[in-house]
Amino acid sequence: MKKKSSGKIIFSSICVIIISVAILIYLGRAEPILEIAPTKLDFGNKETKMSLTLKNKGKKKWAFLSFVKTLQYEIDIPNESDWISVSLKSGLCGKQEEKNIPIVVNRDKLSVGMNRGEINVKSNGGNQTFEIVAVGVKEEKIISIISPHAGTSLAIDDDITIRWSATPNISNHVDILLLRNDSIVENIVSSYNYRNDATGNGEFKWTPKSPLRPGEELYTMRIVESLNKNVFAEVPSLKITSSLTKLHLKNITTAHQKPSTLQFIFSLRDQNNHAVLIDPSKFNWKNLKIWENNEEIDYLESRPFLYTQDDFQLQVMLVLDFSVSIKAQQNGFETMLAGVKSLIDRLKETHQIGMAEFHRSDEAPLIIQPFTTNKQTAKDAVDNFIKKGIYSDFSICWDAVYSGLKEFPSTPDPKTFRALVFLSDGYDNASVRQPDDLISLANKRDVHIYVIGLGDVRRQEILENISAKTGGTYVHAEDMNVFLDRFKQIIEDLGGQYKISYITPKKPEDGIFTVKSELTYKGITGVPPLEDKIDPSLVFGKTNQGVIAFEIHPLIKDERAEIFMWCEHVPRYINTFRFHLKTDKPFKISSVPASNGGICDGWNVVNKGNGWYQISSPDPKDLSHDLEFGRSGLICKISIDNIKEEHLEIPFFLDNSVYKFGQTFYGRDALEIDANKNWNKILVISKKQQQ
Repeated sequence: MKKKSSGKIIFSSICVIIISVAILIYLGRAEPILEIAPTKLDFGNKETKMSLTLKNKGKKKWAFLSFVKTLQYEIDIPNESDWISVSLKSGLCGKQEEKNIPIVVNRDKLSVGMNRGEINVKSNGGNQTFEIVAVGVKEEKIISIISPHAGTSLAIDDDITIRWSATPNISNHVDILLLRNDSIVENIVSSYNYRNDATGNGEFKWTPKSPLRPGEELYTMRIVESLNKNVFAEVPSLKITSSLTKLHLKNITTAHQKPSTLQFIFSLRDQNNHAVLIDPSKFNWKNLKIWENNEEIDYLESRPFLYTQDDFQLQVMLVLDFSVSIKAQQNGFETMLAGVKSLIDRLKETHQIGMAEFHRSDEAPLIIQPFTTNKQTAKDAVDNFIKKGIYSDFSICWDAVYSGLKEFPSTPDPKTFRALVFLSDGYDNASVRQPDDLISLANKRDVHIYVIGLGDVRRQEILENISAKTGGTYVHAEDMNVFLDRFKQIIEDLGGQYKISYITPKKPEDGIFTVKSELTYKGITGVPPLEDKIDPSLVFGKTNQGVIAFEIHPLIKDERAEIFMWCEHVPRYINTFRFHLKTDKPFKISSVPASNGGICDGWNVVNKGNGWYQISSPDPKDLSHDLEFGRSGLICKISIDNIKEEHLEIPFFLDNSVYKFGQTFYGRDALEIDANKNWNKILVISKKQQQ
């Protein structure tokens, strides 16, 4: 009994001690005390960021068994002080702990003169109101154009450097416009980020291009703050001039063929290696001269023809970069696709467009669209691809370009200009193929590679070398803001392709002779001259025998195919074509506009029934409506619908009995000529691209 009583006494004593300590701790809790220093911030007329210090000044009551409660605070800014902002609006603060609170003033929201605002700090250690003072001043936003100066002449195809300064309160993005009679004629660049700080000057390189018109008309250049169209600067009285100083003939090939047709195909480039675009309707034919064995030919007997890109076939393969480096650019994909569609819209009816893409290193590049003349089909193909969603990763640019090159037929065709266009920042993380492989394959298939270097290009010399060694051009786009402008330049460079063609009277017995041709434009004679040695026995043929060809391997797309009928040589006195297609498929024959290379524009297309068609000049009795002797170009387009087969063959028959003077039209295969000297041909169309 004694031991039990002793245990109870000890337990009771311990409980008393614990309760006493708890009471002491409770009684020893000190309340937090809010302190702010300084009690006022004066931002004056310049400062935008200052700080205040918030502190918990609560003290312990005793040395032991006491503590200070945590200060809990919230910062509130009244609506009328909306020019004040605080990033840290609530928090906790321990005993004697200090919190540094940044305060920011938006000077754009200040009224002119003294502005007073306040910050309310509420806490469990008391509430305080803190005063903010700032002086608002009227700060003008000024853009000043440094160059060009008023009255400056801006030359077509010359690189112009536009420079300007801007006050620090202006945003880092501007639009640059060219105006004539207060109307915008060119949006040079939009939302261009010209500086990384508030004091740097702006600079942009621009190349005036057609359709700007050299002459006496005056232009105005305007630089506008992108976020505030009311802030701008202008330089007036600018004149557009032509600055062609050199005319280079490049990518020269010959395409001599029967009957007695001599042809040179080439690119025209200026001193900056950009395309020179000639309007044949305004071309002075006295500036095209041809000599045979140093004697000038008789132009009345055999007129030479200058053909532009519109007059012969064009195949363009676009290689689109959907890798992470483009996706990271602001509106990267959208801007790239806008450029693609702009190029497609510029192509002629007969021109073919194809597209390849790459977006990650563990997936092979994909051909989005094989070559097609259907421009809407090409646009739909790229839109459908982007809608699927793309996982962008490392670049396999070289492999993608190589895949695009393989889409071109393996045998070069001098009548078709072949081009591949791609953009790159010079990085390639995982390709098997290398730049030398691209150059080799492009030259084997006669493909010219055009490159847009994007941003901070790594090893730019590689991209320049690819374009130089394949007969293309290289341009640099500083960022996606100027990508469309550079893409337009590439589109124009694609257009600078030409062909000179004429019929020679030389016969096999005349032996080998030399031919030389010179082209002069705007007073400048192109170099080098077009020269060749000709064996007439290799090209001699009866010039009253016309030559017709069809577009090779037309593709079936959406149960439809388009076939173009070309004339490679026109005999004299031709005003009619009569032919037959044997098929149960619905089809339509239509002429091709002259703007697309058609030579029968304005002729009558008559459905004679049972598959027979006749195309005739407006007045077959008037010789002035006859096709020009030695001419080449498009006769018509054949559109065939409701094709459900993978492969279709359609017999074609051309009736030569309509010609009175022994003229005939054939293809290149003598086996296709029947006993009555008519031409029989099988038109082959397929859903698969054939090489």
